[in-house]
Amino acid sequence: MERYDEIFIPIHDLNDDWTIYVNTDPEHRQLHHFVQFKMFERENETLWDIYSAFNEKLETLIDRYENEELPAGKVDAAIAIAESFRNKKTGELEKAAFEKLMQALRKAKEMGKPVYFWF
Repeated sequence: MERYDEIFIPIHDLNDDWTIYVNTDPEHRQLHHFVQFKMFERENETLWDIYSAFNEKLETLIDRYENEELPAGKVDAAIAIAESFRNKKTGELEKAAFEKLMQALRKAKEMGKPVYFWF
């Protein structure tokens, strides 16, 4: 079974640490609190240049085996950074992964919510 990574956008304000909703066994995860974007690991691997730019410019720590929050106030900047990589994503896998990331960022902007990376 191929492993996948997830990006979450909360539907409402969460009073608790967001990871308690997803850091449980699959049967008890509370995903109804989120809009969820799933990417196969091989798709997500094509986005590490963008995540590295987020880390450098937005002071985040998006990394494998790290859970990270991109605050709502940084989503516009993240969209601009990601857009600067659009032309570098030429393969079908890269383009599909890029579009999933952009969908997640746009959804967060639309909702005024943070983006949670769960890798």
